[in-house]
Amino acid sequence: MLNLQHRIDLLLQLGKYIQDDGAEWQAVKHRASAFNGWFTPHFIEVSTQNIANRYLNRNALVQIAQKYQLPENLPTPATIGIVMAGNIPLVGFHDWLCVFLSGHTATIKPSSKDNILLEHLLQKLTEWSPAVIDHFSFSEMLKGCDAY
Repeated sequence: MLNLQHRIDLLLQLGKYIQDDGAEWQAVKHRASAFNGWFTPHFIEVSTQNIANRYLNRNALVQIAQKYQLPENLPTPATIGIVMAGNIPLVGFHDWLCVFLSGHTATIKPSSKDNILLEHLLQKLTEWSPAVIDHFSFSEMLKGCDAY
């Protein structure tokens, strides 16, 4: 289980990964744009930069943790089902972020039109900290969740 500070540190690293815009991330964005014609490179860039700048910065994450009095460790995490929309690149990212930051586990039903970006970002988190795998799963049907 990841404590709150570890989750915040990972989210900061994810924000840096997005902002650094390396070759791997560029290729993923290109693949997402080719897969969904509505996801122009410009729209993907606007979405990902806003996520990195507004959500994945230390001040924003600490403010959320303080405002909602998130505990350092959550003894009994709930499983939260999230249905992701596919009309805007990473439109469901904030939903996932809230579940992850709070220490709960997300069961995600991804949009068939917007699964590439989120799956890649969660894969990066898992590469950096394998324990992240216990904090999310993907499913075509949301069953047995504690909340939706």
